[in-house]
Amino acid sequence: MRRTTIPLLLLALALTAGCSSDGDDPGTASPGSPAAPTSTSSSQASSPTDSPSDVATGIELSMPNSSVRAPADWTQAKDLTRYEDGADSPDSLAYIMLGEIDAFGSDASAEQLGENRIKANTYPKAPKVLPVSELDGTEAYHVAGFVSPTQYIEEFGTIVRDRIVTLTFSFNNKVSRSERDQVVSSVLPTFAWK
Repeated sequence: MRRTTIPLLLLALALTAGCSSDGDDPGTASPGSPAAPTSTSSSQASSPTDSPSDVATGIELSMPNSSVRAPADWTQAKDLTRYEDGADSPDSLAYIMLGEIDAFGSDASAEQLGENRIKANTYPKAPKVLPVSELDGTEAYHVAGFVSPTQYIEEFGTIVRDRIVTLTFSFNNKVSRSERDQVVSSVLPTFAWK
């Protein structure tokens, strides 16, 4: 899997983030500020049906403004840049990457970030933009899909404290949809702002 594209995507996303012309300033929003309900997909950040047994309890991935837990049996990823923290599945068929990079003053909305994420795509095929979701109460773009014949990604991202924060899940095509959904739905409720 092409883990090296994550830092490149973060940089490209930062450079293409631009400025919003609607007068709102979501790029300076504080984590936890009210956000409208967003996606009804199984990958929504949290749901009233999440039970403690369904929530990831593994290692903590940590960046300056955010953290998230990996599933219990996942291990710390190696060869990371200073802009990311990650975990690998025991069978090496999947990984999770938490990334942060400067937003360079951008006030792009979640929708704009999602569109820019697709424009900055470095994979053979672009993922699809899904309805806006949330990360710990903050609106976030959501993209997902096969980006090559062998790799499926699901990614969430937003701007907080002038940082683009992304949470990326990558799965080999040998990982079933139900397994992918279970990993994403167990990890998302553990995402937290610092």
